[in-house]
Amino acid sequence: MASTTGMRGGGFYDAHSSGQRAAMDEFLPWVVGAMAGLPLPKNGTPIALLDLGSSEGANAIHAIGAIIEALRERTSADIWTFFDDLPTNDFNQLFANLFPDATSSSRIAGIYPAAVGGSLFERVVPASSLDIATTFNAVGWMSALPQTRLPRFISPSPPAQRAFREGVSVSPEERAAFTKQAHEDILSFYRARAAELKPGGKLLVQVFGRNDEHDTANGIIDGISDAMLDMVEEGRLRRDVYENFVFPVYYRSLPELLPPTGENGEPPAFRVEKAEARDCRVPFNEEFARSGDPRAWAESYAGFIRAFSEPVVTSGLPNTPDRPQLIDELYARMTKRFAADPERYEFHFISLGVLLTRVLSI
Repeated sequence: MASTTGMRGGGFYDAHSSGQRAAMDEFLPWVVGAMAGLPLPKNGTPIALLDLGSSEGANAIHAIGAIIEALRERTSADIWTFFDDLPTNDFNQLFANLFPDATSSSRIAGIYPAAVGGSLFERVVPASSLDIATTFNAVGWMSALPQTRLPRFISPSPPAQRAFREGVSVSPEERAAFTKQAHEDILSFYRARAAELKPGGKLLVQVFGRNDEHDTANGIIDGISDAMLDMVEEGRLRRDVYENFVFPVYYRSLPELLPPTGENGEPPAFRVEKAEARDCRVPFNEEFARSGDPRAWAESYAGFIRAFSEPVVTSGLPNTPDRPQLIDELYARMTKRFAADPERYEFHFISLGVLLTRVLSI
């Protein structure tokens, strides 16, 4: 079973993804700096750059622009920029961001953008065609859900200790099936990129995750779960809706994000240049620290969550005429809970980053 159809469209994700922008900016300088040593194509061959999981494009365009600026210090060669996401993505909004005046005259000379529809766990461009690949806040989404049910919670990530609720839990056995699927996903991701990148090509992988102190899931998943359970207890949702719903994200540790060292006795396809986990800045947390306004913090926090979770939450609710109202109610309840108890839903964005070099042809 597929896990997601993408982010909320119509510009909503772009407007509520400053947290993702801050997390990607932690590691964007790594790949920008790596452009100084990138092997450049010869004989007039364009440089090819792929971003995977581009969503509506505002953050992806920001990242690609920084990489292009670094490349332009070395070469005036033409550059292909490919923006990939699921076929259900709002590519209209992506192109509106690329061409804000709605004409091709706003295209930068020598830069040729294109959209690609496909899963980042599969090949999306021809073999040995890429010089650079990036992905930001995307590889944590699971390609499929295992058959294991989570009847007492909505995620393989356990609830935060500070968000205790009677009857809510995840067993190690339940989590193990998701850990296995996440491992298979990351292997598929690296196999696909190994096939697409030229030797010497650069790959930057950034994603939400966890470290020894904090888990990005905490607060996000607790908020969705509490709002759903409140609706169950008040008869607004059936209990089985909660028991069958799984939020299809796996929050990795840094070791779980690293590429394999070699499969079946083969040499590794990538050399790890840098790898780190950081507790990064969160704009709505910073504003809360300045203003002390829990309502404003709650609204920004809930909007941030809604931008990436609404399509999944919608698919998990019964397709009844009142489903749109139930969705609005769920996020309104979440916002109210956040404002009433900020400590319960404390949020840390743990950003994981890995910079890799393709070392072998296959």
